[in-house]
Amino acid sequence: GRAMRARSQHHGFTLVGMMIGVALGTIAMLAALTMWQVMRDAYASVADGIEIEERGQRALAIIAHAIRHAGWIPAHVALEPAHPAPQVPLEGRDDCGAPSIDDGLECGRRGVRGSDALLVRFSGSGRETDPSLADGTMTDCSGYALPAKTVGDGIAPPAHHAATNVFYIGNGSDGVPQLLCRYPRRSDNRAQAHAYTSGTLVRGVESMQLRFGIVDEGDGQGESERVPALLDAQDVARQRQLAWHHVRAVQVTLVVQGHRPTVSRAPRQRTFTTTVRLRNPSPCREALC
Repeated sequence: GRAMRARSQHHGFTLVGMMIGVALGTIAMLAALTMWQVMRDAYASVADGIEIEERGQRALAIIAHAIRHAGWIPAHVALEPAHPAPQVPLEGRDDCGAPSIDDGLECGRRGVRGSDALLVRFSGSGRETDPSLADGTMTDCSGYALPAKTVGDGIAPPAHHAATNVFYIGNGSDGVPQLLCRYPRRSDNRAQAHAYTSGTLVRGVESMQLRFGIVDEGDGQGESERVPALLDAQDVARQRQLAWHHVRAVQVTLVVQGHRPTVSRAPRQRTFTTTVRLRNPSPCREALC
């Protein structure tokens, strides 16, 4: 009697105990899930920040490289008598999309998110025996070796500069904005004077804004020691006919977005800015251009 009742009281789990156990297990599982979510979002945030930094700095470096070399022509490259007056080392357009290269920079439509476009002209380094063959020491925005001289098409004379690079923002087929560049096509390892192609440089660059610094020739105020006043492209064009020949600095501002999902699901953004001085001012003067 009494012993049997005592044994029955100590066997199995009570309903209350089972409910408490299930509740504690659920709490532990939710805590682990929450911790995993927090750790995943923290990792995504750090990784996204690193990727944004890397892509932003890379985009600035590519554009700055071209600006620093704008207008450079090797001393050993002789221009043909048929060449017209020297073209400007660089020029820009506000709110410019689908740019094309003709005698200058032309815009096919408005820019992605109001982005500007930048055209830069410069030469590379060629072999002494054949300046149209690159010696491998310089590249254009495509990453290909850039020679000191282009090869013409027999219709128009080769340009003064071996490369015309146009930087602009476009949307990829998946809708992701990206920094693109238009550059000379190659044939037999030689840059073509009047044929171009485009390629993606850095994905995730959603906006590019440009401002230009102009210094008048002979203003006597220490051009190399001061930063010129910065103007939008349309303000430069209003200055005077040869204003682009007097540009001495370019301020580049890029907005780069991340790709990794976070708690808010909104892409992260960061702004990158640099001001680059031209090393090779235009040789053009009003008497010549």
